[in-house]
Amino acid sequence: MTDHIIPREAPEKPLTAREQMVLAEHERTIVRDFAAFYRVGRALAEINRLRLYRTESGRTFEQYCKELWDMSKGRAHQLIDASAVYDQLQIQGEGEMSTNCRHSPDDPIDTALPLNEAQVRPLTRLKEYPEKVRLVWDEARKRAPRGKVTASHVKRAVKEYLGENIQHTVRVALRKVERTCSADFAQAFELLSQQIIKERNSGYKYTSRGAIVQALDQLRADIAKDGDVIKDPVLQGGSDDMNKLEAAGFSLFRMDRGTMTIRRRSENGGWSKEIGPFDTLKAMEAAFKELLLDDRHLRG
Repeated sequence: MTDHIIPREAPEKPLTAREQMVLAEHERTIVRDFAAFYRVGRALAEINRLRLYRTESGRTFEQYCKELWDMSKGRAHQLIDASAVYDQLQIQGEGEMSTNCRHSPDDPIDTALPLNEAQVRPLTRLKEYPEKVRLVWDEARKRAPRGKVTASHVKRAVKEYLGENIQHTVRVALRKVERTCSADFAQAFELLSQQIIKERNSGYKYTSRGAIVQALDQLRADIAKDGDVIKDPVLQGGSDDMNKLEAAGFSLFRMDRGTMTIRRRSENGGWSKEIGPFDTLKAMEAAFKELLLDDRHLRG
């Protein structure tokens, strides 16, 4: 019986210069079609502004959208808001969207502007801060791997700008305080938390973020030293292993996303600030990686 020999697949040939031109042209078409929401939104905005939907029988904009386009009034305004945000991005940024020819199909498409309405929709929450739209969009682009921005990247950037992450953290912390601390302490903690949120919403105009973090870090460090060693909840269930690592000469670090700092485990069992605060999670992760690769944190 003869063995069947399965031929190996020949490697794909690279794109020729002409094929790269054809690919780029098709991609430009896709980009234009993806951005159709902008043109639809602009058209709806003008129809609404000039009341071109009106009839002698008194038709409303909502009725017009439903009768002609089977579209709810809410959806129409989503597109209108998205087109307005897109205008802001063009004004504040690099002009019209462009797709550049790529050296390889694996290279990311170079776009300065969003490709679809899903990417723009989270930015419509910044209507009260039109001058910040480009700043937040650029932050989302920085966080996207290989420039592939998704709606999730934009949502996270918008939430951070609006301070919603801090507000969520404060709410969670307050619920825990109410369960574990006295009523007087919970009331004082709530007042402090509200003040921190006010400072954040003012852009830390009256008290800098650094000053707040330093004050809280110092207070935590002093309280941790006041009495017996505190058993850190981060180490519950694994403190023996942590102690063995420390005895072997390892320095222990962790990222604290609440304060955007990197912390080192101290001799009293707590965590003291090593570096930070950082402006972005990406910057903190890069610094954390450098710490882990630094052999100075090992003895002998």
